[in-house]
Amino acid sequence: MAEPFDREVIARIFDQCGDTEWARHEASPFARVSLHVHRNYLERFVRPGDRVLEVGAGAGRFTVELARLGARVTVVDISPEQLRLNEEHLAEAGLEGAVEARHLADVLDLSMFEDRAFDAAVCYGGPLSWVLDGADRALGELLRVTRAGGHVLLGVMSRFGTLQAFLAAAAEEVETYGIQEMQDIVDSGYLPDNHSTLGPMHLYTWAEFRALLERHPCDIVVASAANFLSIGNDETCERWVRDDPAMWERFLAWEVAACTEPGAIDAGTHIVAVVEAR
Repeated sequence: MAEPFDREVIARIFDQCGDTEWARHEASPFARVSLHVHRNYLERFVRPGDRVLEVGAGAGRFTVELARLGARVTVVDISPEQLRLNEEHLAEAGLEGAVEARHLADVLDLSMFEDRAFDAAVCYGGPLSWVLDGADRALGELLRVTRAGGHVLLGVMSRFGTLQAFLAAAAEEVETYGIQEMQDIVDSGYLPDNHSTLGPMHLYTWAEFRALLERHPCDIVVASAANFLSIGNDETCERWVRDDPAMWERFLAWEVAACTEPGAIDAGTHIVAVVEAR
């Protein structure tokens, strides 16, 4: 049975993560692809001058991208250390002027913001996965603070895509914990603390995530895996990155297209959705 969301546990974990949250987006080819896919949707749905709320902003990978797009960003994170690193990275990039404010908070309570205060909200990386059974409340808060017609950009951890990407590690855990624990994870999507480096979380299927979205006053505009073709193909991807930048760029376009195909949405490490608030 899933444990309830523990804000202090998750905050402590991300305090301890430090700058690994910044570095993880370049840790492997499929991580770099994931960054590109997430950035692609920022470029599509955020306009210069938009007031954007970024929740779970972490060390600032996407805050930097939002600032480069000309957005006016309000940053929220559960971790004081991640907020400090966010400010540091924005300053290093010369983009701190794009940040209107930073708040220590989590996605379950955005009561410091008025209804319809933002043109868009971004909740990438997985806060909806970490709040476990609080996901409905979290999505409700994100939609409440977004104007009608504005977009909410979301990311959750994917159940079967994660299993695909880290199957060797899952095999080791079967040997350590036994098959029943792994079967429970596959059946329920609940990843307990002893199986996770980032605290207990819920791993979604697209059917589950779509059902969550459909319970709320919004319309689904985009559903996408965050990576697909690149998983398991490190050597080829690294060769293109190193020796053939034009081929790498072409491949990224293939990934963006492939990730939205119905058969691929469950096959990446994350699932991305963009919804329009009503």
